[in-house]
Amino acid sequence: MTLTWKREARPVWDADKQRVIGGAPPGVFDLPYAPGTELPGDWWSADDGTGPVGYGWLDATWGGDAEILLAVDPQCQGKGVGGFVLQHLEQEAAHRGLNYVYNTVRPSHPQRELVYDWLTSRGYRGSEGDSTLRKRTSEETTAQRQHHRGRSGAPPAAFALQDALAPGHEESGAYVNPEDHHY
Repeated sequence: MTLTWKREARPVWDADKQRVIGGAPPGVFDLPYAPGTELPGDWWSADDGTGPVGYGWLDATWGGDAEILLAVDPQCQGKGVGGFVLQHLEQEAAHRGLNYVYNTVRPSHPQRELVYDWLTSRGYRGSEGDSTLRKRTSEETTAQRQHHRGRSGAPPAAFALQDALAPGHEESGAYVNPEDHHY
């Protein structure tokens, strides 16, 4: 299956989203949208040439993180569409310089454990019993490298990408890594 990744300039709830996202079992998503409703956040579709077979949603939050959502047409599950969408959402977040992406697997999801395991096998982590899984985005794009290096092409002495993405401390106002804390 060959897929293309398409950003939606003005995302609205439509028949394709109803088919793909609305085709999920009850309890997976909260879908309060009427046809034509403008949607929050940034949306992309995974298109197989006949139409969308998957969707990805990214919503940047305070602190340099992004919540993500992905949905796959029930007829296309198990064919790599979810991995394609997830990979592209992670790349979008990294390209924007975001530190982490996270996804919440709702307790009401009928295949919660399967989805949770699928995400953890792709590097997502969470606290025991937590339904929110997170993954660090650390890809530095070519544009970011050029920006950081400036015109000379040499990296500035005082800057390293890993420092910019490193877990911070509450006292400094930077990101707090939940893995550093036990609840």
